Amino acid sequence: MKEEEKYLQTVENVIQKNLEIWEKEREEVKRLNTELLSERADNFYSLETTDSAFYLSKINETDATIDTLTKRIDAFVKLKARPYFARIDFKEENCELPEKYYIGLHHIALDDVSYVYDWRAPISELYYNYNEGNAYYNSLNGKVNGEITLKRQYNIQNGKLNYYINTKETINDEILQQVLSQHASPKMRQIVSTIQKEQNAIIREENFRTILVQGVAGSGKTSIALHRAGYLLYNHRNDFSSSDVLILSPSNLFSDYVSDVLPELGEDNVIEMTFSYIARSELKRQIQPREDLMDEIYSEKNQTKLNEIAYKSSFDYLKDLLTFLNETFAGIYDPKDMLFKPNDAKEDSYNAFYFSKEEIKKLYFESFANLPISKRINYMAEILIERFGLSKKETDAIFPRFRNMLYKFFPVDDIFKICEIFFSRQGLKIPDFSKIPYEDTATLLLIKEFIFGLNRKFDTKYVIIDEMQDFTPVHFYLFNQIWDCPKIILGDINQCIEKSLSKKYLFELSRFLKAKLIVLNKTYRSTKQISLFSQKLIGLKGVINMNREGEAPTITKTTNTVNEILKIINDNKNKFEHTAIVCKTTAEVNQLAKLLKNQIQFKIIVGTDYSFDYPLVLTTAATSKGIEFDHVIIPYADKCNYYSELDKNMLYVATTRALHKLDIIYEGEKSRFLKKV
Repeated sequence: MKEEEKYLQTVENVIQKNLEIWEKEREEVKRLNTELLSERADNFYSLETTDSAFYLSKINETDATIDTLTKRIDAFVKLKARPYFARIDFKEENCELPEKYYIGLHHIALDDVSYVYDWRAPISELYYNYNEGNAYYNSLNGKVNGEITLKRQYNIQNGKLNYYINTKETINDEILQQVLSQHASPKMRQIVSTIQKEQNAIIREENFRTILVQGVAGSGKTSIALHRAGYLLYNHRNDFSSSDVLILSPSNLFSDYVSDVLPELGEDNVIEMTFSYIARSELKRQIQPREDLMDEIYSEKNQTKLNEIAYKSSFDYLKDLLTFLNETFAGIYDPKDMLFKPNDAKEDSYNAFYFSKEEIKKLYFESFANLPISKRINYMAEILIERFGLSKKETDAIFPRFRNMLYKFFPVDDIFKICEIFFSRQGLKIPDFSKIPYEDTATLLLIKEFIFGLNRKFDTKYVIIDEMQDFTPVHFYLFNQIWDCPKIILGDINQCIEKSLSKKYLFELSRFLKAKLIVLNKTYRSTKQISLFSQKLIGLKGVINMNREGEAPTITKTTNTVNEILKIINDNKNKFEHTAIVCKTTAEVNQLAKLLKNQIQFKIIVGTDYSFDYPLVLTTAATSKGIEFDHVIIPYADKCNYYSELDKNMLYVATTRALHKLDIIYEGEKSRFLKKV
């Protein structure tokens, strides 16, 4: 222990020396920055253009250096509390003695001597992938074989070494148990010290292609995605930066929940976006929130609506939509002879240019026939404008006008009318598009992208898509059109709450995406008792549960739901930091809120603009999907409220939000699904 405490002190001293060096350097750069600003201001009116540009360049350079040093200092200040979490002793082949490698959140070095290695460094792979014995890692110079002679984990808090454990097992031990038993946090935490072998394989996947991850509830899918982004940004920093990574979030709530992870890993400026944001910016109309669709489905129980949603969520629907666009709509293009005079150009000496309908038809129906309409029209416009002999600036000026003229040969150019035509052909109900139904948003966007192209270019080099079960094949086709880059797509088909998804769909989706399919069947979130309960609820088999013991879930019959909720909360007072009452619909939330008002403090969370950082929240399963709570209470679990297959999925999602305690309440007769558990 003394030897380890001494090493910890050494590392803390190294951190402090680094901080002193960087703080001194930052002050020096700040001084230079101030001087440059002052000199530029004093001589502003007398500076030549080249001199002014020089000052501006130097000021920007010093600003960037200050920013870099500040981030480095902030990261190392945080490292003081916990500089590392593990150590491996590795003896390379043909070496007599092993080397000690300490592993932490960041690389800690001084005077070219490494004291702690970054968890993303090649050597650190040994810690996640192997127990004691033969092992290897892939260095920049090739494969390095050897033997792990020691594998050790540390519990360090506030710069103090509490204890360490020598482990011959994969990281499924006391420290992981301790981490899992902690109270839920309103923010997701980085998991570098407890990454499991199967999770590590995804994070460090070197084949830079699309990965599709199907993971049971609590398998760490979202954490894996964020840590993969951190790993790629560290190991491919010459290829792209954090601003080249996009996280496509289900909601703003989700964005708030995960917002701290990448900054803790030393990465920021990652772009976060919701699908609804993209849709609103492109379609310029109000869009039904997903939560409202869930309420509509679960309140009205309209079978026709459910059947339409199931169809719109299928690959058959995508095929029918693409056939309609590629063949039916594309085929009604009817060009006429066209006369065009580029009078927007600087000179007005151009003669009018004549284009015959035969020439336009040949370009559209033959030369570019295999392309989406938007690309056909763009290429046609470029080729036809070439004969004007204009400069690039003049070409850019007339291109939109010329393109619009080519679009005039379609009998209809309104995406909402086009969608109505398609729905009518398929026998689907035509909605009022003044407020776009959530389930039709992707269809309208695909129509716009295919025919006209999107207004905005969403440039990025790597995309993270979470909650894949909430998206449809139309979404994924659209995502591939928008982002032609590798992706990691994660979700759980068992947590789909507006339709039923099968393993067949999963395999079909992986083929469609040309993705490597990885299945995670080990859950870490809930206690063993809660996990087994949730799995039995839907008949889920083959799941490996973390052996963390806890209370068995309770199913309580009551004559007064409000009184029972108050009793449960009072009985568990001060035991948990975050408790959630998880309802089926927003209407149920509002009804219960009125009954609980003035009796207990709580926060209603059913929208997309709040965080869950409250001791007691009242929410829906749909809203809280992906979030975890210490204690979950599910009211109104009677046979009338939870009776359909979709109700069963909703109940499953609600139960899997609980980390440590789960209480279910019903009046009258309990749901048939609860009779099985």
